[in-house]
Amino acid sequence: MALSIRSLHSDKLIKSSSLLFVAAQVSNVFNCAFQIVMGRMLSPKEYGLMNALLALFVIMVVPVAPLFTVITHKTAEYKAQGDLAAIHDLHRRMSRWVIGAGLCGLVFFLVLSPYLRDYLHMSSIAPIVIIGMSLVAALAYPVNLAVLQGVQDYTWLGIYQALGGPAKFLFTVLFVWAGFGVSGVMAGLVASGLLLWAMSYFPTDKHLIRAKGSYGAAKHISFIDAIPVFLTVFAFTLLTQADMVLVNRYFSARETAGIYASAAVLGKAVMYIPGAIVLALFPMVSEQYALNRGSRHLLIKALIMTMAISGSGAVFFYLFPVSIIGVVYGDQYIAAASILKYYGLAMLPMALLMVLMNYLIAREKNLFSYIMIVGALLEIFAIFLFHNSLMQIVFIMLTAGTLLLVTGIAIQYIPALQPNLMPSSKV
Repeated sequence: MALSIRSLHSDKLIKSSSLLFVAAQVSNVFNCAFQIVMGRMLSPKEYGLMNALLALFVIMVVPVAPLFTVITHKTAEYKAQGDLAAIHDLHRRMSRWVIGAGLCGLVFFLVLSPYLRDYLHMSSIAPIVIIGMSLVAALAYPVNLAVLQGVQDYTWLGIYQALGGPAKFLFTVLFVWAGFGVSGVMAGLVASGLLLWAMSYFPTDKHLIRAKGSYGAAKHISFIDAIPVFLTVFAFTLLTQADMVLVNRYFSARETAGIYASAAVLGKAVMYIPGAIVLALFPMVSEQYALNRGSRHLLIKALIMTMAISGSGAVFFYLFPVSIIGVVYGDQYIAAASILKYYGLAMLPMALLMVLMNYLIAREKNLFSYIMIVGALLEIFAIFLFHNSLMQIVFIMLTAGTLLLVTGIAIQYIPALQPNLMPSSKV
């Protein structure tokens, strides 16, 4: 028994995941408090609109988000080669690039704001314009975290991960309390994003400032590397976020969207809680891949840990939905209990899928990327056809996640399905 405990304590994946898990839970406590406080400070109609905008924001970030995964992957590869100078160069170049992308995104939001206002049945374009402003900080900040993740500096990564929730909570509550409503929530995201970017930039840069090696190596990174990652991340975002936007669109009563949002926010915790495992897993697998070493044991450990954590959460939501909704949101949202009961179960295969897809990305098994995008589009099409009730949407998500998970496992363990669709120098 003592040997087993020492073995667990010395396991790098378990130690790193535990550290990041604690940091994530600190942030999640404030993220949960954010949703609870907003649910009480805003009306059900405003609360549903807020979550629809947040889901839309996540979807809009997707075109650039895969770049962060590529940065982590390349950083881990350079680390395995001992070339910290290339990491330093990569950090500088990508920081400048994503800031420019964020400014372009702001212009895009400004142009589309009238159409988005009409599509979401809003009375003002102000929240859309403000959330567009947050793109700059929202894209620059993750570059710093991607580098820290790639060099496996989990201490600093954990610190900044833990600060995300408190910063968002503080600024959004302040602006909403000042009377700015949904626009205040979006303004709070802008303020917290800028603060976190400023705080994380200098420690990240200092971590690499003494790097020696071949500067300019990062110039040769091709954005073609990001295509499979883009497809995978975009697909997963659609799978887990598009339901909020579609509910806000298809259900005429805005209060109904708020009821669904309350269940979805809680239910998605089943998927997000094991995110710390992915943060630790991805650079480890990327490093092992760069060194031509096997890493299947890491996948098995990660899936078992995820099943234990997410499975417990799904069972908890299934058994006590009424009590949970009542305590968190109050009686005005009690109708969400019947949705929450099954929403947690729908997120369980999504949590396992998140682990599996990151493993396959790190191993550059690109076939699954194309399957993921097909699955996401089919899920959206199914919701488009069948949205007579909120429960139909939940079961569509459960089915899509389960089928994709089974397919991904088949790709991992059936040799005939393992060759890449894109050339790779590694076997």
